[in-house]
Amino acid sequence: MRGKLRRRGAMVAAVAALSAAGMVLTTATASASASTTASALLRVEVGAAVFNGRSLASGEVGVPALWSGDVLLATCWSTGEDLGGGNRWYLTVYERYNRFNGLELTVTGWTYAPYVDNSAASKSVITRC
Repeated sequence: MRGKLRRRGAMVAAVAALSAAGMVLTTATASASASTTASALLRVEVGAAVFNGRSLASGEVGVPALWSGDVLLATCWSTGEDLGGGNRWYLTVYERYNRFNGLELTVTGWTYAPYVDNSAASKSVITRC
């Protein structure tokens, strides 16, 4: 119970800090509205690794890959290597691993948008970098 409260407290603190900085968190879905926000909390649908750049050659940042059901915070999107589903990548600044009892990390890197949410947030919720 104590661990759950700490994780929830950490998430509340992260949301408060981002809100204080003028950023708005939104849980993105495929039916998200056309308005844009500075960042979006996205639930991973397929799975995605976090990379140093917008290509496989840039290498992973050294955190576990995100699996279906994990969550990431994307601040914007940009184009990069097309891995078969398009060329959009999310700039990721926070990761929550539900399969690791809610482990939260704040590592910055790039995730391949089609593997996160089929690029849905890049089309309606977050802006281009």
